[in-house]
Amino acid sequence: MHKPTLNLVVGSTLQIELPQAGSPTVAVTLIGYVPGRSIMVMLQSAAEPDARQPLRMGDPCVVRFEAGDHLYAFDTQVLCLAEQPFVHAHLAYPQGVQGTMVRRSQRVPVNDVVMMLVMEEAGRKMSVALADISLSGARLVAGSRLGEIGERFSIEIPHIGTVGTERVTLPCRVRYVREEQSVSAGGKRVYHHGVEFAELSRQALIFIERYIGDKVAEQRGIGA
Repeated sequence: MHKPTLNLVVGSTLQIELPQAGSPTVAVTLIGYVPGRSIMVMLQSAAEPDARQPLRMGDPCVVRFEAGDHLYAFDTQVLCLAEQPFVHAHLAYPQGVQGTMVRRSQRVPVNDVVMMLVMEEAGRKMSVALADISLSGARLVAGSRLGEIGERFSIEIPHIGTVGTERVTLPCRVRYVREEQSVSAGGKRVYHHGVEFAELSRQALIFIERYIGDKVAEQRGIGA
């Protein structure tokens, strides 16, 4: 599907995929654009101490973003880099945008009884449930608090790969924690954690897109 115009909203989160093998995706925030000229983005890590510019002038890259029920992607190039007054970059305005309809809501719900994750925290692993997922983040449910707001950890999702069962690692940052009493858990207290994905690898990004597409297809099949 072709999207003739961007129709992006300033403040939207974009994922930049770099050409270097093994490079993580870079999360950026759209802060402005001039049609036909350039797109201006700010690195989401810019506010962190010792933030560095992971992009290089002249780099070709792919930008992915969500809008409504679709995932979009376009090819671009890094035109200009700057570190003052904050770390930001200008990207070439795309000639065309490709889109795929894969979602019907902001986040795709997942059966938290079936889909279990393994989270590694401080050298230990623990099982948590995946409640929903999107290209930019997920909601994790556990019987105890996994971390404080702003804290980072990684979760691993098992999946069937070319050589059997493999694991995809998703680096996360905690954005909110909500405590509630669960009826399904016999009235026990559970914690819902909204996490944002950070510096995803190309493999992880492709996995999430496919996983979301598979879940949407399953839900449509059930509702048919």
